[in-house]
Amino acid sequence: MMGLPLFPVFIVDFFGSALMIILSVTASFHARRLVRLNPKNVLWTYLFWLCMALVAFALSRSIGHMLRFIFILLDFPHVWETLSPYSGGLNTLVFSSVAVLTFYYYNVQGVIQRVRDDANSLARANRQLEKVHAELRNLNTTLEQRVENRTRELKVSEQKFRHLYEGSKDMIFFCDAGGRINGINSSGIEMLGYDREEELIGCPLPSLFVDEEKWAKYYCRLGSQGHVRDFEVELLRRDGSHLYMMITATAIVDEANNMQGSEGIAKDLTHFKMMTDQLIQSENLASVGQLAAGVAHEINTPLGIILGYTQLLEEDFTDRPEVLETLRIVEKQTRICKRIVADLLKFSRHSLEGDKKSVDINQCIEEVLAIVEHSLNMDFIYVQRSLEEGLPDIYADPERLKQVMVNFINNAHHAIDKEGIIGIWTHFDAHCRELEIIIGDTGPGIPPEVISRIFDPFFTTKGVGKGTGLGLSVSFGIIKDHGGHVEVFSPPRDPDIVAAGMRTAFHITLPLQPEMSTPKDQ
Repeated sequence: MMGLPLFPVFIVDFFGSALMIILSVTASFHARRLVRLNPKNVLWTYLFWLCMALVAFALSRSIGHMLRFIFILLDFPHVWETLSPYSGGLNTLVFSSVAVLTFYYYNVQGVIQRVRDDANSLARANRQLEKVHAELRNLNTTLEQRVENRTRELKVSEQKFRHLYEGSKDMIFFCDAGGRINGINSSGIEMLGYDREEELIGCPLPSLFVDEEKWAKYYCRLGSQGHVRDFEVELLRRDGSHLYMMITATAIVDEANNMQGSEGIAKDLTHFKMMTDQLIQSENLASVGQLAAGVAHEINTPLGIILGYTQLLEEDFTDRPEVLETLRIVEKQTRICKRIVADLLKFSRHSLEGDKKSVDINQCIEEVLAIVEHSLNMDFIYVQRSLEEGLPDIYADPERLKQVMVNFINNAHHAIDKEGIIGIWTHFDAHCRELEIIIGDTGPGIPPEVISRIFDPFFTTKGVGKGTGLGLSVSFGIIKDHGGHVEVFSPPRDPDIVAAGMRTAFHITLPLQPEMSTPKDQ
């Protein structure tokens, strides 16, 4: 039994142990609440387990002290001696756990610090990434806008090119390095007489050149200079007719300056050339007309005298047949000379103003055919009429127009010779206010080297004594005096005329006076 002087110490130790248990449990309760508020917080977790270790230590130590006092007061010291090692071991174990927790916390703090450093680095990287992402997003938005603007510009450019390509009235074409066509616009297809682009794709451009030497010059200049400008050439249409074109082309080259193809624009000069030829023809006609007038007057008088004396001599030598036959030959040849002189006078006077009045061109044609159709039928030549009804009248000299019709029909008669068809068409173009007359024939056609000269004075392909070469020249001048023009095509360009079997077609165009521009009521 302990002495009484130590009793207060024992009392304090007893109740202090109990208070330690209460305080440690309270601390663990509050630590548990902190962990529930933030389960991921390492510090709260450490404090919670530290408090639990202290609870275990408090229980081990305090209960041990309290039991020791109880066993000593009950006079069972041997029981405490038996339990004392276990209590000390438990205390040691608890203190070791606290040490382990402390070391664990220290290491965890290092790990947490590294994690925080890594988190900070990641946060900085994330901020930089967000900044870069924002810049990329901004760039992407700008890029989309740029692409959209560029696409819009390309679309507008493509539309402009397509409109120019399809709407141009000139021929636009593309060729590969071998000179084969791989693209051509609708105007070019129409100019060359084809129906679809596929018919020309792969077609060698040299095959369209009438003159092979022209192609050699064109290709050589394109290869050496890289371009060709205002190159005049004659192209072959599908129907065999010719086109006078002016080509401007550029070579397409690669990075090594090797020609990969070419692109070009060709302008149709056929009508311009024909108008130029007609202008030259008009000048020639005017010059020759002045010359013809002077020559005709000088020759006409002696020819009249020769013819008169020949006829007088014929009356004196009626009893001498051989002399009479010779005089008749002289008379015949003199009359031929007078007819030539008369044609010369007609040619020289074609610009004089005649008796113009309102003329029904269909009626004029019918009156001419009533005169010449019998002789045509004698040679088995038949007239195919296609006269448009309700044509407006024109203001013209009917007799001179009949002379023109007779000349063109006789020219077709001589071209056919025997067995054939002469076609006559009339048409009114309300837009241009022009009346068109087409006279075609099924003869052999006109060679290219001859067609440019048929309106020249005194040019004829007929035999000796069959023509003077003035009929078409006079007709050309009469039509020009009426404000019209004449074109000849061999072979014809109009599909309907070709289908009718015509090999040559003369197109006569006459303008209408303003007061006569309205067609007749049908």
